[in-house]
Amino acid sequence: MKAVIMAGGQGSRLRPLTCELPKPMVPIVNYPVMEYIIELLKREGITDIAVTSFYLPQKIEDYFGNGEKWGVNLQYFVEKEPLGTAGSVHNADELLDETFIVISGDAITDFKLDEAIRFHKDEKADATLILARESIPLDYGVVMTDDNGRIVRFLEKPNWGQVFSDTINTGIYILEPVIFDLYEKDQKYDFSKDLFPLMLEKEMNLCAVALEGYWNDIGSIEAYYQTQFDLLEGINDLQIKPCCVVGEDIFLENAVELDESVEVNGPVYIGEGSVIEAGSHLQNCIIGRNCRIAANTSIKNSVIWDNNYIESNVEIRGALIANNVTIKNRAAIFDMAVVGKNVIIGRESRLKPGIKIWPEKEIEDRTVVDTNIIRQETWKRDLFSNRGVVGDSNIDITAEFVSNLAVAYGSTLGKGDEVVLGSDSYNISSALKRAMVSGLQTVGINVVDIGESISAVTRYSVVHLNARGGVHIRVSSKEANKTVLEFFDQDGVNISIAEQKEIEKKFFTGEFHRVFINEIGDFAYAPEMAKKYLEDLTESLNLEEIKRNYFSVVVDYEHDSLGDILPLFLHKLNCQLLSTRNYSEDSLPISIEKRMEARARVSRIMKANGSDLGVIIDHNAEGLYIITQAGRMLNNCQYQVLISYILLERGIKHLPVPVNTPLVVESLAEEFGATVEYTPMNPQAAMSSYYQNNQQSFSRILKFYPFTDGLAGLALILEEMARKNASIDNILNRLPEFFLNYAEINCDWKSKGRVMRQLSKESDAGSELIDGIKFRHNNGWALVVPDSEKPVFHIYVEGQDMETAESLTGFYLEKVKKIIENEGN
Repeated sequence: MKAVIMAGGQGSRLRPLTCELPKPMVPIVNYPVMEYIIELLKREGITDIAVTSFYLPQKIEDYFGNGEKWGVNLQYFVEKEPLGTAGSVHNADELLDETFIVISGDAITDFKLDEAIRFHKDEKADATLILARESIPLDYGVVMTDDNGRIVRFLEKPNWGQVFSDTINTGIYILEPVIFDLYEKDQKYDFSKDLFPLMLEKEMNLCAVALEGYWNDIGSIEAYYQTQFDLLEGINDLQIKPCCVVGEDIFLENAVELDESVEVNGPVYIGEGSVIEAGSHLQNCIIGRNCRIAANTSIKNSVIWDNNYIESNVEIRGALIANNVTIKNRAAIFDMAVVGKNVIIGRESRLKPGIKIWPEKEIEDRTVVDTNIIRQETWKRDLFSNRGVVGDSNIDITAEFVSNLAVAYGSTLGKGDEVVLGSDSYNISSALKRAMVSGLQTVGINVVDIGESISAVTRYSVVHLNARGGVHIRVSSKEANKTVLEFFDQDGVNISIAEQKEIEKKFFTGEFHRVFINEIGDFAYAPEMAKKYLEDLTESLNLEEIKRNYFSVVVDYEHDSLGDILPLFLHKLNCQLLSTRNYSEDSLPISIEKRMEARARVSRIMKANGSDLGVIIDHNAEGLYIITQAGRMLNNCQYQVLISYILLERGIKHLPVPVNTPLVVESLAEEFGATVEYTPMNPQAAMSSYYQNNQQSFSRILKFYPFTDGLAGLALILEEMARKNASIDNILNRLPEFFLNYAEINCDWKSKGRVMRQLSKESDAGSELIDGIKFRHNNGWALVVPDSEKPVFHIYVEGQDMETAESLTGFYLEKVKKIIENEGN
């Protein structure tokens, strides 16, 4: 059998360590990670190896040569431009005339590959993917198989609601040459995104096998750090290179000079030619070759590469130091600080935890470094949640952060593209919007600022102005100390997960597209867009029919943010607006949870004035809570069913709704000859499908999205009341009754994947794997969904009656609890 080592990785997430080094060459206990892969293949009897490369290929060839030193035959295939994983392998097809194995040169494993090879041959597979178990699989491709090992589904870098298994794609494949008939040579093509889905579609014999053992893709600084000590501490079956063992877990290469007064607490590994002077203390660390560590220096829990000079009385704790670094007297470097090559750190300087220093920098004496030099690279693991980018105002979400995020976002667009920016009326949002403007302009993006308004107006403006995208910045409706940044595509829909990942990649790697000074983006101010939105919205209604009714509406709302648009909207409909005058006395809005307490006040004012409708609405006009003359307040699901009913009655034929929507929507759709599509619960999925599948219906209100546009939803309801000459209570009485229940259970992050895997095993053909796992029962359904932001599972249940709903809730709570407690499962 032959092999292909894919060695084209740039290792952008390992920067600054990989600024001038391809990822396969980063050292693991002083030897390149790719060397461990070559030795693994050699142990399996595989000696004919193709190496595909792109980034700094000469560094790989200079080190490994023709492979003779390792008893293998290496042939190199260099890409002129990135071809993707499958494209790079096709580049080496002249060598691959029999079954072959593909393995990444920048991951590390001790898998027994012969087990997978036997499985592949026994199953007569066209392709076999080698899987591993991963407790938090969000950054990997999840693979689902049937009981015979046949692949049934792929999920590339899923969100938590799509984690139906914890078996992930390791990027190790056993393949037959027949795959080369499926795609052209010299074109960009990916195994996971392109080839394997195509093979699944063609019903080829596509299999997978999960192997026991150690696997780490070294996909982050933290993973790289941990891999070093996993090997040093014997956690895996990989072997430390032959060297001298002088004590318990103390490993020395040749010609190490270790003063007898040095205190060494293993595990410690010291490279050839290094000198450790008197009084120094080494504990749980790896020292590269030809390093000099002067007297009385203390190094703990750290990885030091080659040719470093560390002067006396230096303190290093949990750090990663690249090659040729000079650290001067009494300097201190703390946890997970990373120092690139050829850096000089001055006397008595201090690098705070998590700091990254790019190569060729010099830190002056007595400097405290508390920010990255030169690029900021880390804020948190994932920027985006279901709601957008969310964080504590002016702590997580600062002007500097937003400016860098804007540059990253703009770098995913084209030079000269136009982006619409909107914000609510609060000072923090306005200040952050100015930072967003500056960042976008510096990468050549033209900006249109529509002023202060609501998200729905920003969405509308993106489409109306034919912009490439949009961003709306607002205070969170749930937690006033948090800021939310929502990103929209050219259709005014929240950007996809793939687009989010692209922005995150640019942000974390600092790969920004700077432009020449004469290409700086333009700026325009368009505050008239809120008025245009209202004009378009009201023109889509049967305005005269609504006006004739002169509806009286009691509204609990935030005057600071809705004081202009909401009264004007109701005035256009000839409605009487009665306000509860429940306005915030602070410079921030009242949370929607707190605002819900005004329900009794709204009902009292309605009763006193004979009003037709009561409304509680959040400051962004997204969350709309209807209160009827009978005092009933609709929750989110009841509102969703009401809006669905009105849309179906108007003639919509394709109704996309989140997967936790009550079943009555299906019966309503059947009544009107329409179909229901269940989507993930993130705001992008249903909205995108709504616009894509109902183009023929967009002559009227359907051009707006009333599920998250509160003014559009209110307009629909008032028009329905006018058209039927009925109260909201009468309309609601015509809708089928349903019984929903909800619960949540705490679950640590590392157990989530295991819970989903066990639940997916128990699912049957009637279960739905859309967002979480939806179990269908004769008397109802239950949906189990892991939260993407918190360590909890959500359990949504519908039953034929409330007793059934509560019983099903208890059943699934207990089921999840048992899986969590049974850690060995």
